[in-house]
Amino acid sequence: MILDKSLTAILYALPLKIRQALYSLSPEIQSSISEIRLRKNLPVALTVYDKTLFLKTNGQTYLKYASDLLICDEQTLNDCFNLLCEGSVFAHEKELREGFIIMQNGSRAGVCGNLSGGIMQNVTSLNLRISREVKGCANTVLQNFKYSGLLIAGPPASGKTTLLRDLVRQLSSGDAQKLYRTAVIDTRGEIAGGGQLDLGLSTDVLNCSDKAKGIEIALRTMSPDFIAFDEIGNLDELYAVSQSFLSGVGIITTAHIENLFDLKSREITSRLLKSGAIKQVALMPRKIGDEIKIISVKELFNDNFI
Repeated sequence: MILDKSLTAILYALPLKIRQALYSLSPEIQSSISEIRLRKNLPVALTVYDKTLFLKTNGQTYLKYASDLLICDEQTLNDCFNLLCEGSVFAHEKELREGFIIMQNGSRAGVCGNLSGGIMQNVTSLNLRISREVKGCANTVLQNFKYSGLLIAGPPASGKTTLLRDLVRQLSSGDAQKLYRTAVIDTRGEIAGGGQLDLGLSTDVLNCSDKAKGIEIALRTMSPDFIAFDEIGNLDELYAVSQSFLSGVGIITTAHIENLFDLKSREITSRLLKSGAIKQVALMPRKIGDEIKIISVKELFNDNFI
């Protein structure tokens, strides 16, 4: 039985033998899975916290390869891909050009294979990501928040989007100094989870593929106190952020980094931090559960800061 609602939401995309194995997992593991990875002719793998667990048919898990693991053969992989596409690859063609499919719950499923001429063929691996609400995970950040621009930075799968989601929920529900109007630019449906996740009482969600355009629209039409979005990535988005800053609207966004050097050396993040739109950085730990560090941008650029 699956009791975890976040996991239940993606079961429609999994072939029967994988679902049956998941049913046998302990509730603790079910509620801690962040990814289900299927690779052609290789064992089914689960990302649980910061570990990879290989799955057996009976629901047991292993940290290392074993001879009796649940193998994802080519037919199982193709079945999962077709279920994700809900019978129409064409309907997801635009997403597939970017290497993912948006699932029913708003989460992304990463897709690898042969991408030729904008068409994904011969799928070799799938990564089904599970969006989760962790209410209260932004408490520490909120206690140290200066109610201005914030960059949430950390390695992949460190919980950046989960933290952003909970911070938005708290800001827009009056858990902070007051109730803040927040506009979320959700380019992949992952922050709001297709409307199924709680973003608070005064959050407006704009689903669009162009983040820069989305920021412009929100700024012009929704009079937000904050604009939040995932993964700043190009100069157009940086310009839109600068316009928000000049309009007095706070920005909350995320960035993939491996270390502090990345923050200051990469063009986009360096220019973002120097723009004045970001006042604080929340550094996500490599290990889930470890402390989130909050530092000011001024402190970050201090030569004595380590």
